Amino acid sequence: MNNQLHRIERLKKKADISPQKPGVYLMKDNKNNIIYIGKAKKLNVRLHSYFTGKYDREKTKILVLHINNFDYIITNNELEALILEANLIKKHKPKYNISLKDDKKYPFIRIDIKDDFPKVEITRNFSIDSAKYFGPYTNLYSLRQTLKLLNKIFPFRTCNRHITANADKEPHYNRACLNYYIKKCCGPCIGKISSSEYKDMIKQVMMFLRGNTDKIINELRQKMIKFANEQKFEESAVLRDKIKAVESITQKQVMFSSKGENKDIIGLVQEHNLCCISLMKVRKGRLIANESYFLNNAKDSPKANILGNFIKQYYINQADYVPHEILLETEPQDSNLISKWLKCKLKIPKIGDSKRLIELARDNAFIVLENKKMSHIRAKHRVKFIISEMKHTLELPCLPRKIAAFDISNLQGTDAVGSMVFFDNAKPKKRNYRHFKIKTVNQIDDYKMMGEIVSRYLSHLDNEEHPDLLLIDGGKGQLQSAIISMKNSSYNIPIISLAKRLEEIFIPYKKNPLIIPKSSPVLKLLQKIRNEAHRFAITYHKKLRSRKVSNSVLDNIQGIGEKRKLLLLKEFSSVEKIKTASIQDLQAIKGISIKLARIIYDYFHKDLQSHK
Repeated sequence: MNNQLHRIERLKKKADISPQKPGVYLMKDNKNNIIYIGKAKKLNVRLHSYFTGKYDREKTKILVLHINNFDYIITNNELEALILEANLIKKHKPKYNISLKDDKKYPFIRIDIKDDFPKVEITRNFSIDSAKYFGPYTNLYSLRQTLKLLNKIFPFRTCNRHITANADKEPHYNRACLNYYIKKCCGPCIGKISSSEYKDMIKQVMMFLRGNTDKIINELRQKMIKFANEQKFEESAVLRDKIKAVESITQKQVMFSSKGENKDIIGLVQEHNLCCISLMKVRKGRLIANESYFLNNAKDSPKANILGNFIKQYYINQADYVPHEILLETEPQDSNLISKWLKCKLKIPKIGDSKRLIELARDNAFIVLENKKMSHIRAKHRVKFIISEMKHTLELPCLPRKIAAFDISNLQGTDAVGSMVFFDNAKPKKRNYRHFKIKTVNQIDDYKMMGEIVSRYLSHLDNEEHPDLLLIDGGKGQLQSAIISMKNSSYNIPIISLAKRLEEIFIPYKKNPLIIPKSSPVLKLLQKIRNEAHRFAITYHKKLRSRKVSNSVLDNIQGIGEKRKLLLLKEFSSVEKIKTASIQDLQAIKGISIKLARIIYDYFHKDLQSHK
């Protein structure tokens, strides 16, 4: 208790000497991690309020218990503090701030307008740079479809080639990629379009992404008429087709208003520890997007706080393009500052169409939140169904909730290893995974190797979590070896094997394999577990081979580096075989010269030569 009082007193003294100026403060725990970021009109007043012992919310009380220190950054005014706060929250993701849930997973469209030939690409890494970002988007499939459609109308490049401004005069490449020939790229790399023409096209792409399709159509129509007057009918026809494509997309968008306004509508639903926001984007009176976002740390927080935090974090990515007004059900925290920063009107409608739009956004948020809650229940029931179906299909004595799967890896017959992975209720339990170095089998014999690792696993099973089913990667031979190992143990666990070629399931003492439909969830789960065992075995095998390559007798031979060492081991598979190779065999490897072949041969035969 004395330590707590001392800590509070120390922080209070530091708060008292902080400046009476606007700024941002960063609360830190005893490991110096930033756990909360806030802004203040007067730093000393706000900071002092944390250490008075009077808290309006339980969340603040819990936060104060974890504060060990704080820093602050002074700003010129409260608006600067608001923008800095939003940027810092975005960067540090403090534990106790209300924040967009898993915000980094949301994809953006990125266009680096400073490039001579900008790419239009999807990224999940938002950063403050010269590029323009559009998003975030919550539906990756819809985003890809939008870009695919855009690429048909505006053939921007999607390749990773480095193309500079003089490409139209001095083409960088002799040939374009396939996209150019199927009319999905305008060929900047081979000089088919200038940088200025290409950038004009990218401006139209950005207008489209902002929902400004009317302006695109007007610009395209003016160019089409110009080409027609100049009797460039082919170019005019291309623009005519583009206009039709853009108009077709526009017609499919739902009309929300005949006045042609630009607005964002935000609906909020809060339930226990879940909080969902639905954001509907209306451009030129048409609904162009409906996105949903979940927020962290919003439990018991007032709606004003939640909305204020969401708006700051969402629009910090795109503050250069914000609609004329944002419709909200409640006035957000810092509404005047936000309105000043975004240069738009925050409107809280009480009646009329705008009120109904808010209700529609809230209904959308409610449906998304309910689906989120139901998804956990559905997933749980789905797993129960699959496990129950597996018991019935494989005629097992009990539900196979816990499955141990085995695989062998012996690429090129060297460093043979085995693996065992463990799944509990269809989920991997990695602390139960095991690796095995093959010890008793010297030759390449998958059957005996499988018998060895199953036997070794069962011999230590007293200290392990018992599985309900053993899954063997392989056919009848591997299964028979595993059955023998089981008979030699004190256990009687059901065993099956899954053969890769036809995905046949072999069951003990049954002559013919069981073949179930490829669409069966039972087969898909067995494949998933079998593939994980294979991945785990291959990873271990590569690790052993890498270790072997990195510590080789070949390192002592002059002229052999890592590259040639790998070439030799790949060709001969072991140092022993390299020792017995002739000069002609060594020389036949691409990258090994006559001189180096002689050096390698002499190194391994020096004792014999000195004896002669």
